[in-house]
Amino acid sequence: MKVLRSSSQILFGHLPEQTLDADGGIWKVKNWIEPKTVSSIDSAALREELIRAAYVWKERQQDGGFVDDLYAKVTVTVKSLNKDEGVWCQPFPPLYVCQACRRLHDDANTKCQCGSTRRRGQLPFVGYHEVCGGIKSPWVKKCPIHGQRAVKFPGTASTSELTFYCPVCQAGLQQGLAAVCDCNKGSLKFTVHRSGTVFKPRGISMINPPRRDILQNIELAGGGERALEWVLSGLESRQLTESSAARNPESIRKLLEDRGFDSATVQAMIAAMPADQTNQQSPVVNLGPLLKADAERQAKQIALATYESRITLDDLLKKTTNIELKKLYQVDYVSATKLAGIERVELIDRFPVLTAQFGFTRGDSTPGNSRLRTYRETNGDYTLYGELSQTEALFIRLDPQVVYAWLQRNAFSLTAAQDRRSSAEAILSAMSSDDVAQAVTRLVHSFSHAFIKRAAVYAGIEKSSLSEIILPTALSFFVYAAPRGDFVLGGLQVLLESELHHVLQGLIDDDHRCALDPGCEDTGAACAVCLHLGEPSCQLFNTALSRKVLAGALGYLDVAAVQP
Repeated sequence: MKVLRSSSQILFGHLPEQTLDADGGIWKVKNWIEPKTVSSIDSAALREELIRAAYVWKERQQDGGFVDDLYAKVTVTVKSLNKDEGVWCQPFPPLYVCQACRRLHDDANTKCQCGSTRRRGQLPFVGYHEVCGGIKSPWVKKCPIHGQRAVKFPGTASTSELTFYCPVCQAGLQQGLAAVCDCNKGSLKFTVHRSGTVFKPRGISMINPPRRDILQNIELAGGGERALEWVLSGLESRQLTESSAARNPESIRKLLEDRGFDSATVQAMIAAMPADQTNQQSPVVNLGPLLKADAERQAKQIALATYESRITLDDLLKKTTNIELKKLYQVDYVSATKLAGIERVELIDRFPVLTAQFGFTRGDSTPGNSRLRTYRETNGDYTLYGELSQTEALFIRLDPQVVYAWLQRNAFSLTAAQDRRSSAEAILSAMSSDDVAQAVTRLVHSFSHAFIKRAAVYAGIEKSSLSEIILPTALSFFVYAAPRGDFVLGGLQVLLESELHHVLQGLIDDDHRCALDPGCEDTGAACAVCLHLGEPSCQLFNTALSRKVLAGALGYLDVAAVQP
């Protein structure tokens, strides 16, 4: 049997160990058949993103050593769907129900004792174990006299109300489903196979260049250090490679060592550099190694995303001859971005994004509350199932001076700043404090969700077709057209060219209350009604969100409204 599905549907709904409905039956994915290896991957950035995504499981000792293996440089391979071969599935659970008499059978085709030859359905319940992540078909005992069994469905999804009996003597056999997991560490929980507790994919989205030479050009130009300098300077030059170079000796040493040069050669090359270059220090002081690495990684993500494609509002203004559009860009757009506290909005029409699934959980969907199961080969290597694609995205950066003022209004201490550059440096330095880092992350993330929701309303874009990449240290985020959705490419371009002021004005003027207030406000001011997105669209699993950071006496939008 062959059933056709889109590659994006397979990426999210047909992963190994996942159950699915197809051709009138229930199946479990065994594996992807001869998947293709994706070679043009920024392996360092991939490891960092995986560590970030999986760390919550490590903190609760629920990652199975995954994060430690990433630190130890265990091989990680990204594999994409082989469209010629597809996915291998097997019937699951292998427990079939006669549609006429409700007898249970271990196979689908033998003639039922009642004489029916109708196609049998499957018992749609499976057992899963949160501790080990295993899944098992239900076991129902047979009548010891007649060797038969049947089921009476209660009309609900509750497995405890299932009644099993002998269809010959009508003797009761068991009530509900129960079994001990094969790992001997607890009992299975039974529910319908399509329940979100049975399988929850865990994945990442990251900016990854479609060609290896782009990554090499960025690294040879100065890598993360130069990218950070470029972002702090406001991304004024068109590309990272057109910005002023960063020449910190230690950064250059690391870059050359990563390129395979021996220590003596590296030392000689640094010694040969002009003194005015080797004496320059990193533009940002007071950054610890972890914060500096994270800031450089996020800045490099922006550099990679904008390397081949970048359409600014100035570009729109220069290319139009329409008087009304000129007025729109010069007046309405400028006013809307200022009132929203936005420094820049740009279109990336060739946005290179890697979407990959590194594992799954069963049971409680809250990250860290149940065991993370990863995809691992027999030799110990890890496999990610993913797709490298080019789509379109909007890049949005908040105004550092408004963020600076917002932090001050919320009683955070920062060093003095006079302009956008010094404000950005002061904010980044202050993010060495967990409180400031969490506040900035919550602001950028909440702004991203609010923007996506308004874009869906004002521009006719399905919010489920949009995803985000959050870059808090750069005060930025990307909103991109997700490969899994029904989004038509060009929608974000239309939004930028003609609807941006409506989206931002809606963000500024809309009532930021929730229909579930005061309950929602009392428990974090973020819920499925007001600020949450579907989890595949949200990079941070709908955490670090609050409407309070946007509106109200201490809200970002209110601070932006009074900025000179």
